[in-house]
Amino acid sequence: MMKRLLAFLLPMALACSCARTPQWTFHLPEGYLDEPDTIPVFWKTTTSEIADFLMNEVKIGKVELLGKSAGGRPVWGVGYGTPRQGSGTTTWSGASTIGDIAKFRGPDSDKKVMMIIAGVHGFELEPIVGTMNLLAVFETGCDLAGNPRPELVRLRDSLDRVYIVPLANPDGRDRVPIRMEKFRGSDPDAYHVHEYLNTGGIKDGELIGWPACKEYIPMDFSKVEFPGSYPNDNGVNIMHDDFFGHMQPETRILCDLVIREKPDLILNLHTGVSRNNYFTEVNRPCVGAYNPKLLAAWEDLYKYVHTALTLKGLKKTRDLEVETKVPAIHVGSGDINLTSVLSYCCGGICTTVEDGSHGYTGVYDDGTPVDHGPAVILESQLTVYEASMRFLLHSNGSAGWL
Repeated sequence: MMKRLLAFLLPMALACSCARTPQWTFHLPEGYLDEPDTIPVFWKTTTSEIADFLMNEVKIGKVELLGKSAGGRPVWGVGYGTPRQGSGTTTWSGASTIGDIAKFRGPDSDKKVMMIIAGVHGFELEPIVGTMNLLAVFETGCDLAGNPRPELVRLRDSLDRVYIVPLANPDGRDRVPIRMEKFRGSDPDAYHVHEYLNTGGIKDGELIGWPACKEYIPMDFSKVEFPGSYPNDNGVNIMHDDFFGHMQPETRILCDLVIREKPDLILNLHTGVSRNNYFTEVNRPCVGAYNPKLLAAWEDLYKYVHTALTLKGLKKTRDLEVETKVPAIHVGSGDINLTSVLSYCCGGICTTVEDGSHGYTGVYDDGTPVDHGPAVILESQLTVYEASMRFLLHSNGSAGWL
C-alpha cells in the first residue's frame, strides 16, 4: 500500500447553496502533488493567478463575473470587440427549420464571433495556460513569456468579437492545489498521476479512469479516495450534465453566455490525446449530421487547424495529407455532451480540442519519447487559436456556412 503523507480539507457544496457546506478530507498517495523545481513564467493556472491577472492586467477587454460555481467560486469571462446587438424573431430551432440563421441572431447576424472555453475539467491545465497567454497577447501584444504575437492581435481586431472563459470549473481546479504537475516521463505508467488527479482514485491509488469516471454522475465523494478534478463541488462532470433536467450552475452559465453571444465558433478546450499519437487534435463533434453544411464547415476548420499545427512541426508527422485527413466519428464520444449542447444553443460550430499533458509524454511509433514540454504546449495552444480565428475570418462565419 502506498504511504499517504498528504491530507487537505476542501469545502464541498453538495446540496443547495443554502445548506451547510460539508467538509471532506482527501488523502492522496505520497508525491502526487509534487511540483517541478522550476515553473515557467508563462504557466498561470490557479484560481488566484487567474483572478489577479483579470483584475490587474486586463485593460482592453471587458472582464465579467458570469456567475458562481456549485462551490461558490467565481466563473470569469473576458470579451473583446462588439457583441451582436438586437435580437431575432425566432428560436434557433425555428431559424434552422426555415434555413435562415439571421432570423435567430438578429440584424447583425453577419458579425463574426468566436468563443474559447478552458477548464471544463478543472486540472486540465494546458488550455488554461493557453487562454491566459492569449489574454496577455490581446492586452500587450506578447504572450506571458514575452514573445510577440502580432498575427493574433491582427485577428482579434479583424473579427467582430472574441470571448474567452479561462476556467469554467473552478471547483475542480481548486481541488488540486498545485500550479503544475511534476513531469514523470514516457514509460507506460507515466500517465498514472495525471489520470489520478483528473479522473480520481478509488483506493490505494487505484484509478477510477476514463470513461469509468462517467458511470456515476453525480459522484458520491464519500465512496472514493479522491474524486479528481472533473466534477464540480456537487460531484457533477459538467461535460455530461443533466442538460434537460437540473443543470449545474457552471453549465447554466455557459449556456446562457452562448445564447447571449451567439458565437459562430466555440472551442471547448481539453487535455487528453492518446499516448501513441500525442499531439493536439480537433475532435469531430457529436452534432452536425443533421446539417451537412455545418459539418462541412467543421471539416474545413479541422483542415485549417491541423495544417497550421503540421507546418509548425506540432503533429506526429509533417505529411499534410496524413495529418489533415478528417477522422470518422470517435467511438465512445457519446451522442450528447456539453460540446453538442452549446452548439444547439447558438447554431454555430462547437468543437472539442484535446492537447497532451505536461505531466508525462507519449511516444512515436519507434518508441522515441515526444518532445512535448510546456513551451511546445503553449505553441500548440496559440496555434490552434490563431488557425481557428483565421478560419472564421476567411470563411465569413455562419453567414458563409449556412
